[in-house]
Amino acid sequence: MGAHVAFTVGFDFPLGKGFHAYIQTHGYLQLMGWIGLFVMGVSIHFLSRLAHFENINKLHISAILVSMVSGLFLRFITHSFLPFINEPFWYYFLGWGTIFSGILVLSGIILYLVFLYNIIQNIKPSFITPNRDIRIFLMMNIFGWLIYGVGNQILLINMVINHDISILHNWHLFLTDIFIHFTIFSICIAVSIRALPLFLRLPSIKWNVRSFSILYLIIISLIFGFKILFHFVYISWFPKMIYSFSILKNLLLIWFIIRLDILFKSKLSWISETNHERKPRKITPRKSLPDYGEFGRFEWLIRSAFFWQFVGLIFDILLHAGLITKIQMGINIDGIRHMWLAGFTSLLIMGMAVRMIPGMTGAMKLTHPNRVVYLSIIINISVLFRVLSAIIPEQALILLPFNGTIATRMFGLSGLIFLFGLGIFYYIMKPVLKCCRN
Repeated sequence: MGAHVAFTVGFDFPLGKGFHAYIQTHGYLQLMGWIGLFVMGVSIHFLSRLAHFENINKLHISAILVSMVSGLFLRFITHSFLPFINEPFWYYFLGWGTIFSGILVLSGIILYLVFLYNIIQNIKPSFITPNRDIRIFLMMNIFGWLIYGVGNQILLINMVINHDISILHNWHLFLTDIFIHFTIFSICIAVSIRALPLFLRLPSIKWNVRSFSILYLIIISLIFGFKILFHFVYISWFPKMIYSFSILKNLLLIWFIIRLDILFKSKLSWISETNHERKPRKITPRKSLPDYGEFGRFEWLIRSAFFWQFVGLIFDILLHAGLITKIQMGINIDGIRHMWLAGFTSLLIMGMAVRMIPGMTGAMKLTHPNRVVYLSIIINISVLFRVLSAIIPEQALILLPFNGTIATRMFGLSGLIFLFGLGIFYYIMKPVLKCCRN
């Protein structure tokens, strides 16, 4: 759906009356399907081992999967056809189908949050020390899931009652930003803190993770709290408070990326601080990495992810600084969101998948590790094509050849390129996932 929307816009085809419904359904499927199902699947394995939680009911996991997949499929079918229905009976038939799809997804979310709550309750004492404590991020993750699931359900009911073909777009974007900042960023930070120093031999975490998580929670709570208040009560200085706290949030995340040392690896790794005598090995690991190439160049995907997050944070700072000073920056917030979703989140998903899932399934390595390089290049090209026309100011686009038409066509091709990348990703992961069934 995203490829269809991008191609339609990029090559000047008529948008049609189903355009907004397609955009919203695409965003929902991306958040709940692509990102949500991956986060659920990996965290059930990773966090349960982290917390030494063994009371996992397989029927519980199956119920989550069935609820989520059936709900997402039903939403895709019903909301896609809804804009083209004129007869009241069929409108309400499809409309109530969208409402039921939301109920199914919300049921899957609640079942997953029960698991997540048990993880927080059972997390082992050694992870409660200040430099290892990720519980605040996990609780934020719960809040983001719940608000997005309940909020989306309310919007769907409101859509059907008012006989609309799409949900209220401003509230749809508000819930999307809630999910990005409370769920996606928080779980990515938590997993990065616990896994990436090991996978990439980064510096050990010596700074206070607990204080960092509390500060991040306070800042984004103030941002979204002011946004909600400003929606109902007009106070002239509220917008500047929102813009200022948004800049502060971006600076805090930039600080995290620098302290993690993921982009430049300028500091000594955690292994250099250990006093254990290293035994000679028959096979030498890759330079500065603990693996032997059995996962391919997975670090290209992970480091690219943080590059796009970093760039998105910089552009978000410029955008909000322009709003404070009333200087037109010409930066589209949609481009920044796609840096964080298609760039940061998707690349991180793929990088963590090729690194972690072989161990989870028992495959222990990729069958085609050399394909990871191609995957990284193709997805990065797709993200570049997707965001270029959105982040370059209109004045600068006019100066480009053909008045920016090339950038627009690149936008139109971005979805098709991403689909090609997903095909490669499937080709890489298929042999690994087969091991689960053997």
